[in-house]
Amino acid sequence: MLKIYDGKFDKRFTSELASKLIENPWSATNVANRYSWPYRETGSHRLLGQIYFNNGIVNSKINDEKLTQTLINAFEHIQGICKKKMKLVEICSNLQFKGMDGTLHKDGTKDQYAFILMLCNEEVENIGGEFIHIKRKIPFKHGRLIQITADDSHKALSFKKPHIARLSVKWVGKFK
Repeated sequence: MLKIYDGKFDKRFTSELASKLIENPWSATNVANRYSWPYRETGSHRLLGQIYFNNGIVNSKINDEKLTQTLINAFEHIQGICKKKMKLVEICSNLQFKGMDGTLHKDGTKDQYAFILMLCNEEVENIGGEFIHIKRKIPFKHGRLIQITADDSHKALSFKKPHIARLSVKWVGKFK
């Protein structure tokens, strides 16, 4: 299942969000397709990422409580967009530069939805950054929200131009 929403967030909001994300610390702890135990540190690839919220727990290592609350509040808006009442499971963000393409992975189970918001803090056009859903390629567009079933295979490609950050925020929700 794939749905694409454009224009559902104000451009000012998405631009401010991209700037806030850029200013926050990043770590290479975002591991896709995790399979090791108990720390889940081994998988198909690592990207720069941040976990803001996971299974009811706000990440205390994030020094920007206002940003975390903004992301939690945005999930309320997302539920209105897709007309589904859900429980928030997770909020994460990713940061990619040229050469940091992701690999196919899943964000959850078939009873969950993942919502990915594409962001950039610069004006970009036709330089890559596509979102790949199974085999469909969706062009990058700042502020575009993508809804998928969380167990759908997908990945994000980096921009082809160096030194430009491709950002994304992911929310995972499940029916109550």
